[in-house]
Formats: sequence, C-alpha cells, structure tokens
Amino acid sequence: MMRDGCWDLHQSAENGAVARGLVAGELSKSAYITLVSQMYLFARRLDEAIRAHRETQPLLRALIDDEQLQSPYYEADLASLGVDAASLEPTPGTADAIALVEHVEAENPADLLALHYVREGANNGNRHVAKRLMQVWGQSDLAGMTHLDPYGKTQRSKWDAFKATLNAQPLTDEQKRSLVATGRAMFKAVTAIHRDVESRSTTA
Repeated sequence: MMRDGCWDLHQSAENGAVARGLVAGELSKSAYITLVSQMYLFARRLDEAIRAHRETQPLLRALIDDEQLQSPYYEADLASLGVDAASLEPTPGTADAIALVEHVEAENPADLLALHYVREGANNGNRHVAKRLMQVWGQSDLAGMTHLDPYGKTQRSKWDAFKATLNAQPLTDEQKRSLVATGRAMFKAVTAIHRDVESRSTTA
C-alpha cells in the first residue's frame, strides 16, 4: 500500500531537476551543499520527533533503531563539506517540511513512521547516486555523502528486513490509509525542498 499509494509522487520526485541532476552526477557542488544543508534541518527535526515518541509508539519502537536516524550522517557530511550546521536557516520548503513533522507529531505520532519510511526507502537509489558522485568528483570515499549510503553493502538486507517488520504489524485499515496519506505528504515536502534548491541554484 505504501509503495502503490505513493507511486505517482515517487515518479514525479524522481523526474525533478535536482533529482535528475543527482542521478546523472550533474548537480553542481554548490547546489549539492544547499540540498544537504536543507535536508539536514528536516532530518534533524524528524529524528527529534521519533526519539521523543519511540518508546510510547509501538510502530516506531518496532521499526526504527538509532542507526536509521539520519541527522548524524548529515552532520558528518556537512563537516566534511565545510558547513557550520549551527548557522543554517531553512528555506520556505524546508520550513514547511518541518511544520509537517510537527503536525504529524501533534496529531498522530505513529504516522512519523510514514515520513521515515520514505527517506529509508530512498537509500536504495541513493547508493547509486553516491557512487556516481564519487566518480564525477574524483573521490575515493564517501566524505560529504555518507547520508546517501549509510549501510553500505547491507542496504538491501536492511530494507528487506524493514519491510518485513512493517508487513508484520497488526495495523487496521484506517491506520494503513493514514500512513499512506502521510507518506504522500512526505514526498510533497521533499519535492518542495528540491524546488527551493533548484531556484537558488538558478538565481545564484
């Protein structure tokens, strides 16, 4: 349901200029840094919300461990890129994405899983993006891009285990529909961040 219910937005996100630039290895380094900076702010707020509710929400506790929290990977990447994380300010799209986290946290914290599901699933394609960027930028390691490939060779097995655990949860139809709706909101939020990055790189 998550895959099928979000497929149209998934395809739309992949066809955006920033996503296409990443896959092709053609995104400028400055645009990449802007993207990492804004996604970090979003990831940090989502991680905070997950930590705050994980012990009281069985879905979050069953599916999300500390290794999956992304802000530490982003922080390491920003340091490698020479960016002071404390100095960052959100673009409008990022501010809206953070507001989405806060809305979900207040209304139904179990649905934080849907926000996390989308970013966790993105790691499958992001591994290939990392390899392409390493090639284009002449890097022999993942400095500045560990958030794209946090699990290395264990990515596929971890994703399969994540999906199996999710499928085993005793969810009602209403809970499933709510998760799908929140997953769709996540795709829209990330797309808005990408548009901000595209706009800034166009006007720079």
